[in-house]
Amino acid sequence: MEKVKILAIVFSIFLIGCFASTRSKLRVDPDGFRDIKWGTEISTLKDMERMEQDQSSNKDLVWYTRKGDLLAIGKARLENILYSFWMENFEGVWIGFRGDENFDALKKELFDRYGKVLESEELVKKMDEEPGKGPSSIRHAEEFYAWWGQNTEMTLSYSRDRHQGTLNINSKRVSDDRRAYEKRKGK
Repeated sequence: MEKVKILAIVFSIFLIGCFASTRSKLRVDPDGFRDIKWGTEISTLKDMERMEQDQSSNKDLVWYTRKGDLLAIGKARLENILYSFWMENFEGVWIGFRGDENFDALKKELFDRYGKVLESEELVKKMDEEPGKGPSSIRHAEEFYAWWGQNTEMTLSYSRDRHQGTLNINSKRVSDDRRAYEKRKGK
């Protein structure tokens, strides 16, 4: 039951982030992550290690780790960096981290590089002020930030209660292609 609550909170925050003013245009719009450009074919990268996947998972989306990857962004220490390839083309990264210090360092680094967005607490306050609604159930549970560019979509979320968070960075083009493909397939 606790897992369901956490997933519901995270999903709610994500939806709020998608539709509310917590998103901002990227000041600098990267065309990939580190030295891998969006859409790069996995066959051209020699330092990637395929991860084991559940038999029921989408066969077109494959996850990798990178040998010798630096598990840091700025002063933030990372738990892992997972690279996703859809139809063998680089689509994005999922980065996990733990601890308030790492979240604060990562948030500062992202704000410095890509621009500041509306603070999560300001969003919660706006939600609380809406007529007919009680206090938000997400207060202090999550912090969520999102940036959108022509090439890249990026979201940073963190749970101070659980002391863990994620940074997702995706190719807008490859992600749009995947969604269109899956819609045509009827998924």
